[in-house]
Amino acid sequence: MNPPPHDPGSSPGPEDRPPWDRPQPPPYEQQPPPPYGEQPPPYKGEYAGPPPSYGWGPPPGPAAGLASRWARLGAALVDIILVGAVITLVTWPFLDYDRILEGPRGEEVFVPAGQWAANFLGAFLAFLYYWLMTYKWGRTLGKMALGIQVVRAADGGAVTQGQAAGRSAFYSVLGGLCACIGLIDVLWLLWDERRQCLHDKVAGTVVRKMVPGSVDPYAGR
Repeated sequence: MNPPPHDPGSSPGPEDRPPWDRPQPPPYEQQPPPPYGEQPPPYKGEYAGPPPSYGWGPPPGPAAGLASRWARLGAALVDIILVGAVITLVTWPFLDYDRILEGPRGEEVFVPAGQWAANFLGAFLAFLYYWLMTYKWGRTLGKMALGIQVVRAADGGAVTQGQAAGRSAFYSVLGGLCACIGLIDVLWLLWDERRQCLHDKVAGTVVRKMVPGSVDPYAGR
């Protein structure tokens, strides 16, 4: 079927022009990369999924935005020293340090009641410290010193009371009563791809780096 004849008195339509003279669609607008030397803008929940792609470099791994292993170990060491000093002062009246240094006397095999009281009091104080600090600010004093913060692994939000209590109970109480469990709990982050300790996995939390200008999910709590 032949196309209808073109009227010489009318202006030519786009289909009547040669291909190189026809109007072209606007070019696809891509998001320009940030200027050289500047970082991409911060965003919330970077550990819950990959960050925005700017078209260069490898994709981020599962540990993107998370605290380094050394930062976590350093924060844990600071907290252990501080909590240990407080517990020592509080439990001093309950302990027989002569017996602790010299060992059981004669055929004595039972642990004195004061030792049991000191152990449970120390575990309770440690639990309160990690629970309340984590729930209120997402940071213990050690984490404040190292610039890291506990958040929910699912969406990067502030942890709930249950999550804070669960990770504190596993870390301070269970780990304090059984040294082997406490050691394995902390050392787990050395090979975990998301740098989680066992108490993080129990509570569903991760520890992020606090980047200046990023949103603090605990603000106003």
